[in-house]
Amino acid sequence: MNKFRNWLYRFMIGRYGHDKLNYFLIIVAMIVSITSGLFFRGNMYVSLFVYLLLTITLVRMFSRNHYRRRKENGKFMELTRPIRSFFKQIKRNVTDRSHKYYTCPQCGQKVRVPRGRGKIEITCPSCRHRFTRRS
Repeated sequence: MNKFRNWLYRFMIGRYGHDKLNYFLIIVAMIVSITSGLFFRGNMYVSLFVYLLLTITLVRMFSRNHYRRRKENGKFMELTRPIRSFFKQIKRNVTDRSHKYYTCPQCGQKVRVPRGRGKIEITCPSCRHRFTRRS
């Protein structure tokens, strides 16, 4: 076991490894695989699509071209930024019981206000835009 671990460690030196895009590709492959078993029994094209996603993931993980993989991951992160920030704001509003978080409609700045104050006028600290929300 120790020999295998050392071999694997030496093999992965200089390789790119995993990132958010690889996690996303693996999750999509799993979801497609599970749903294909339920709805598209035995469809060869769906299976090929899953294998293609897993192959892309493995190629990216074992790649030595760090520059290109970081660029791909950066593009993915840029494309998914609005979705991630939406869920991050929902998480903040659920976990922080004493404050509520809003996004400025003008500049997109996140603004934190105290809860339970009723309808208040919020001034964005960045662009000084005023907007009204319930806290």
